Amino acid sequence: MIKIFDSMSKTKKQLTTSKVVNLYLCGPTVYNYIHIGNIRPVIIIDVLHRLLINEKYKINYVHNITDIDDKIIDQAKKEKITEAKISNKYFQAYLNDLKTLNILLPTKMPRVTNYISENIKFIESLIALKNAYIVKNDVYFEVDKVSNYGALANKKLDELIPNYRTNDNREKKSPFDFAL
Repeated sequence: MIKIFDSMSKTKKQLTTSKVVNLYLCGPTVYNYIHIGNIRPVIIIDVLHRLLINEKYKINYVHNITDIDDKIIDQAKKEKITEAKISNKYFQAYLNDLKTLNILLPTKMPRVTNYISENIKFIESLIALKNAYIVKNDVYFEVDKVSNYGALANKKLDELIPNYRTNDNREKKSPFDFAL
């Protein structure tokens, strides 16, 4: 019997599926070599992945790769090569690191660039629903529209610390709103 901590209820719950366990991990933005902050969640999921396999569960493990982003564009300019070459270079380095660390590979590793049109449609629907808004050339998700935003961190919105970045747009409705 496996129990999993449920972040919403703050309790351990028994894993009750007899079918497939779905795992999802937001993978790295491949603009440089990985660091401990990138690999820590991968190792945690790998331990869970191995435990579930050992307990005879079938696993559908999706681990996405962000292969286009402002950081990738900036790195491409620095290295004077295309964004695609940057993301491919660091994606291959990432795969080599996973192999070196003996990490089990996921079932699927979708890359963001393969889903651009779907992402655009999704963002357009968020704008239409008034859950996102445009400031200059950027689109931001409006966190105030989510009544339980911060629940997974066991925090209320007013208890969270805003994450201003040096290039962050100060014209956002809230410092918690994030770019899509």
